[in-house]
Amino acid sequence: MTPQCQRDDGQTSIFVIGATVIILLFALTIAAIMSVTLQHRKLLSLADSAAQSAATAFTVADSESFTLTITQDTATNQVNQHLSNVEAADRFPNLRVDQVRVTGDTTVSVQLSATAHPPIVSWVLPAGVVVTTEGTARTQLTQ
Repeated sequence: MTPQCQRDDGQTSIFVIGATVIILLFALTIAAIMSVTLQHRKLLSLADSAAQSAATAFTVADSESFTLTITQDTATNQVNQHLSNVEAADRFPNLRVDQVRVTGDTTVSVQLSATAHPPIVSWVLPAGVVVTTEGTARTQLTQ
């Protein structure tokens, strides 16, 4: 009885198909991560512009020393008006103003959150990914 050699015909095809599937899954994962990162950067830009808009809504507390003040209500109203003016709700799904904070009478911090829906992999994450950003702006007068 002589030992028979097993034939390896077709083994390369299975390897190529498996490697292709792994590479495609890797590419889809990178595309989803980049999509969420891009959404985060856009939301960060919006938070910065909303904070800057709120920081410019100051009142002069003392006209002799040019002391400025920004109230919480004024900042919140200005942020909401800015988001309405730039039609941010149309560009960001589930956009929320989580917090508007005034510190030191002239610094405004705005925290926004929205939902990012990565392309192609939405069947894995049907609810999307919640993205949160915070933008800060300060008003300062100098002579």
